[in-house]
Amino acid sequence: MRLVFAAIIVVTLCSGCSFRSASGSGASAASTQFNEAHFSEEEKHKIYTAALAADESPLDSALFKEVCKKIGIFDAEGKPNDKYMVFVAEHVEWAMKPELELFRSEINTKEKAREYVNRQLAR
Repeated sequence: MRLVFAAIIVVTLCSGCSFRSASGSGASAASTQFNEAHFSEEEKHKIYTAALAADESPLDSALFKEVCKKIGIFDAEGKPNDKYMVFVAEHVEWAMKPELELFRSEINTKEKAREYVNRQLAR
């Protein structure tokens, strides 16, 4: 399981190569602030992890992009914003915590991961 998470982290970091700053329109910035306030930092990392685990090609999935918008690291167009790389760097450290084994077991299949994401997005 650790190998899977390590691979996900590497893929996520590589996706940062296409990093692009957000254009910063007032409406999308306000929307992002609302979405970010909706989740604690711990919840952001959990839902991000589940979104990565929910699909074979998570970086291309609509669910992953929706999660990234909701947690404030993608802009309204579904592109990484200026918070993306900072979050991913923090996520790498967060994902290595041994105390996350229980959470990992909760999302250990694509179906369970997708269900977790859908529950969190519905809150």
